[in-house]
Amino acid sequence: MTTVDLTITTAASDDPRIRRLVRDLDADLAARYPDDTCDGGARVDPAIRFLLAELDGRPAGCCAIQPFPDGAAELKRMYVSPSARGRGVARRLLAEAERVAAAFGHAEIRLETGVHQPEAIALYTRAGYTPIPNYPPYHDKPLSRCYAKPL
Repeated sequence: MTTVDLTITTAASDDPRIRRLVRDLDADLAARYPDDTCDGGARVDPAIRFLLAELDGRPAGCCAIQPFPDGAAELKRMYVSPSARGRGVARRLLAEAERVAAAFGHAEIRLETGVHQPEAIALYTRAGYTPIPNYPPYHDKPLSRCYAKPL
């Protein structure tokens, strides 16, 4: 099923809709990784750009693009609410994040996900991301998997 009524816009990191989606993401990650301590994305780079997906005017998902120190972009905080899953929201959010990263001059986009998120791994693989060695701060995290894609 496609989502014709999906809109994706930029939003501030302190937007209440973004904050709620990020809290939901953190709860989802805590359930999937109960023994892993996660910072919950506490450090937010001032240059981060959040994207908000709304379905029928209601928050459905989010992600963020953050500049990486070497000039690449990093995809962070990718999440789609359970009620919006299976409707193409993640695919469209990912495509828009790639477009935004390329427009800001990033030649590559990287991300970290985890072994207990097979649906995310499948999404990224279908979109052309390839596995790379885990980068800091994930290099010592055995449950993390890192991916990259040239833009």
